[in-house]
Amino acid sequence: MDVIQSILTKSKKCKAKILLPEAAIDKRIYAAAKMLIKNGNNVVVLGKPSNFDSDFLNAHCTIIDKDSLNLKQIADSLYQLRKSKGLTPKGAYQLLQNDEYLSCMLLHLGYADCMLAGAVYTTANTLKPALQIIKTKPNKNLVVGCMLMIGGGVSPLVFGDVSLNVNPTAQNLSEIAISCAEFYKKFISTPRVAMLSYSTLGSAQSEFTSKIIDATKLAQQNSNFSIVGEIQADAALNKITAKQKGVLSSVGGKANVLIFPDLNAGNISYKLVSELAHYTALGPIMLNFNKPVNDLSRGCTKQEAFLTALITLLQV
Repeated sequence: MDVIQSILTKSKKCKAKILLPEAAIDKRIYAAAKMLIKNGNNVVVLGKPSNFDSDFLNAHCTIIDKDSLNLKQIADSLYQLRKSKGLTPKGAYQLLQNDEYLSCMLLHLGYADCMLAGAVYTTANTLKPALQIIKTKPNKNLVVGCMLMIGGGVSPLVFGDVSLNVNPTAQNLSEIAISCAEFYKKFISTPRVAMLSYSTLGSAQSEFTSKIIDATKLAQQNSNFSIVGEIQADAALNKITAKQKGVLSSVGGKANVLIFPDLNAGNISYKLVSELAHYTALGPIMLNFNKPVNDLSRGCTKQEAFLTALITLLQV
C-alpha cells in the first residue's frame, strides 16, 4: 500500500479545490468529503447548508446553494460554449436543471479546479457534459478511462480503457496506451505496457490480433515507453510464462499497465479482479480533460471515493 501512503502524503500539500456534487445525495460521498476536509483538502459541495453537519462549516469547505446561483448568467455561458452545436439559450437553461451539467459549468467557470462524480450519476451522465464543456487538452485527441488497481504485496496496476472507449481503433488503442503510461509514470513509477490479446507475438492471427499489432507499433513510434503487443495476460504478468512464450523484453512477466482491446474486456476484467482478488480499485480515472473530471463506479466504497478524490486533486 506504499502508493496509497504516497498519495496521502502528496495530497496534504495540494491547494486545489475539488467539487463533489453528490455529497448531499450519497452517504459514501458525504463521508469521503468529511475525510477530505479532515485531511486538509479543499472541498466544494452542492446543496443547502442544512444538508451538512458542522464538519463542513470550516475554511476547507465551500457549500454552494443552487438557489443562490445566477442560473441565467451560467446558462448564457453554456449557450456561448455550445451554440455552434445548435444549443439554444432556452436549451442551455434547461440543461442546467441537471446537476451533471450544472457541476461541469461550475468547474468550467472556476468555482473548483477538478471534479469527482459517478457514485449516483451514471458514467454517461457524468462524462457527456464533461466532454461537451470541459473538453480534451489541445494536444490530445481522446479522453481515456483507466483504473488504478492496488493489491497487497504487488506493484500497482493500471487498466485501460475501462469506462469510455467502446471499440477503439488501432490509433485509439495507441493513444490509450500512451496516456495510461503517462499516468503511471507520474503517479507510480516506470511503466511497462502490455497490449493484451488472446494471442502472443503471432501465436494466432485474425483481424482482432492485427489491430493490437498495429496499435502496438503506433504506440512505440509515438512514445519512449516500453510497450509489447500483442500479448496474452499470463505472459504479461508471469515471468515463467513470458519466457516460455518467447517474450524477451522487459515487459514480459512484469507488465504494470494493461491495455485491453475493447471496453467489454477492460470493464469486466477490473471488476473481476476487484471482486475475486480483492484489489482496491480507484477510478475510473479520466485522462486528458482540460480540467480533471473523474468518474466513480456506482459500487464504490467511501474509502475508494476518498482516494480517487485525492488522485483527482493531484491531477490538477
